[in-house]
Amino acid sequence: MMVQRNYRSLFISGNYDALLAALIGFFIIQALCSYGGIGISPDSVVYISTAQNIRDHGAINDFTNMPLMDFPAFYPIFLSGFVFLTGKSAVVFGPVLDGFLFGLVIWLCGWMMNRFSVFSRWYKWTILLFIVLSPCLLEIYSMIWSETLFILLSVLFMIVSYRYFRTHSMRSLLVMGLIAGLSCVTRYAGLSVIGLGGLLMLCDRALRWGPRKIGHIVVYGLVSVLPLALNLYRNAHLTHTLTGYREKGLTTFVENLHDFGAVFCDWLPFFNGRYDAATVMAVLFLLLITGIFLYRLVLVKDFFSYDTIAIAYFVVYSVFILLTATVSRFQRLDSRLLSPLFLPWLWGSTVWIPAVLRARPRWGLPSRPLLRSKWPVIGAVAIGAALFLWGEVDTYRENWEGIHYAGIPGYSETQWKSSPTMAYVREHKDLFKYPGTVYSNAFEGLWLLAGVNSDMIPHKDIPDDIAYMLKSQYFIVVWFNDANNTDLLDMDFILSKKTLQKKMEFPDGTIYIFRDPGF
Repeated sequence: MMVQRNYRSLFISGNYDALLAALIGFFIIQALCSYGGIGISPDSVVYISTAQNIRDHGAINDFTNMPLMDFPAFYPIFLSGFVFLTGKSAVVFGPVLDGFLFGLVIWLCGWMMNRFSVFSRWYKWTILLFIVLSPCLLEIYSMIWSETLFILLSVLFMIVSYRYFRTHSMRSLLVMGLIAGLSCVTRYAGLSVIGLGGLLMLCDRALRWGPRKIGHIVVYGLVSVLPLALNLYRNAHLTHTLTGYREKGLTTFVENLHDFGAVFCDWLPFFNGRYDAATVMAVLFLLLITGIFLYRLVLVKDFFSYDTIAIAYFVVYSVFILLTATVSRFQRLDSRLLSPLFLPWLWGSTVWIPAVLRARPRWGLPSRPLLRSKWPVIGAVAIGAALFLWGEVDTYRENWEGIHYAGIPGYSETQWKSSPTMAYVREHKDLFKYPGTVYSNAFEGLWLLAGVNSDMIPHKDIPDDIAYMLKSQYFIVVWFNDANNTDLLDMDFILSKKTLQKKMEFPDGTIYIFRDPGF
């Protein structure tokens, strides 16, 4: 009977409100995907094709039939499991899978908030509303992106690590290490999850320094790092690179800090699109949430509560992503890259409010006057919550205006599915076969929507790829106007270097055929 009561407490009791919120989140994702299907970006094409290749050929290769290396392998492997079970492409079951993952995240967040250091029903309901209607999370869970799984693993890590720091059991330690390891082979940013576990273990005063604590740290390190080590070994063996071809960062730390704060501006009402104070916002939230973390660490106050673990994750992930963006080159920091921070940011910025409002009278003052003095604070909190919720609803309304008649931005959009350039490629596939290489600034879309294999137009900073293209005597470039990428060679440069034989123009793009004289 004790096992049944524990099971009920863990999965059912006291969390019915979060179950309702989870169902609402699930159906919102279905609504967003109802017009054109699940959102598909260039990264999504890699995940979809790799999952299908695992199912069809047992190879972790993408649509170019090259080994997956720029991304870790676990998310495509995760998708391939559902391809095996359903016999359908990830595009088909994507809305249901993402809706389920989003609902599960919502439910687990509600379960965690039931166990925060200061529990408040109204606080839980308010935060659940913020999560369900979050433009950041709705964008993530309406796309085939690895963040859908990564965020879930992050939440599970917080839950399991809480259990470990309460019991110091070897089972909890192994599960904690396993989840950290899986997060790392879902996204390389999972290194921050491994770092979070290590930081918390170092701060754990309940387990004194000695053979047992050192042994636990070693075991955690080995278990958490092993999946990544296997992934990197595979990459090095097949491609002679650890994580693909990474370029040196071009943005300074200050620029990245501004982009970091710009995301917070997008998440807050009235700041969306107003980035003059972006750096200030970044510093403000970093200082506020880091300060709460240090305060609880120094005073050993609620330190291993769920909310403190979430706050610690905000600190670790923020430092990791800011430093990584400075030393390595990838897309500018945006809402997608910082999406794993949304939940810790939301909790870290607000978790102190219930404690302040519940504070008891001090200095012998009567309780009634103090209660009256709280009403301005309660009013301010209510107004702030209403404005935040209004901002989310307004953003959702604006996004829905485009999604409900054109689809989710990306290759699911009507403009891509009905592209005249894409239609010509589909109808004349023989033109795009050997002997010449086909290049495109949307080569993922050519494979997905036209069934044509191609190469990406070379990056400006990779001279070997540029030299290989320019020495070719015959090749084709399929250029899409809406897929312009300033990191790639532009058409003016290519036209200045090679002989153009033929050009076919369409409303949304152009097909160029280059042939050297005598070929």
